[in-house]
Amino acid sequence: MPTLYLNFFIGLAVSFLGTLPLGVLNITIMDVSLKKGIHAAFRFALACALVEFIYSYISVQLTKSIMDFPALRAVTEVVATITLLGMGIYYIHKRNGLASSKQKPISSFYLGALLSILNVVAFPFWILYTTLLQSKGLIGIEENELILLYVFGISLGTIAGLLPFIYGSRFLTNCVTSHQHRMDRMIGFLFIFLAVCQFVSLWR
Repeated sequence: MPTLYLNFFIGLAVSFLGTLPLGVLNITIMDVSLKKGIHAAFRFALACALVEFIYSYISVQLTKSIMDFPALRAVTEVVATITLLGMGIYYIHKRNGLASSKQKPISSFYLGALLSILNVVAFPFWILYTTLLQSKGLIGIEENELILLYVFGISLGTIAGLLPFIYGSRFLTNCVTSHQHRMDRMIGFLFIFLAVCQFVSLWR
């Protein structure tokens, strides 16, 4: 049976990896770090983590409802496979160019909270992954303590995933501008690899 520690570390690991692909939050936090400094970037990351805690907790509760209907498990795994494959294709064919983030004159904390709240894709992301991890016996969501440690790990994983963009903002901005397509293709192939693994798992 999954332990509290396993729930925490798996939540942290999945959240960390899910935060690394370039998106609005990563690009914006690099801009915040460059223009306002590291402390402002940490406030931005903290806001992202707090919103992620709430979103992931709600997603886990929705996942528990899905798990009450065993017939939906296979459907969820198929949807997860298709989603991973779609994300892989998207990143492989994603166009070059680093989007510029236009910041409004608001605090970094509120900016991070606003952008995270608008990131509603977090709901299907955590529903799919929580369902998959629970079906594989890697995490438990039966008890409230397990859920809280899982979503706490997710929150810390969000901060951990943003740290490289905070401290490496100067280097990463130039690197992303020059090698974004190459990085996107690597991420895309990783998603396709995960989709293949999930497809093989479905046939076993």
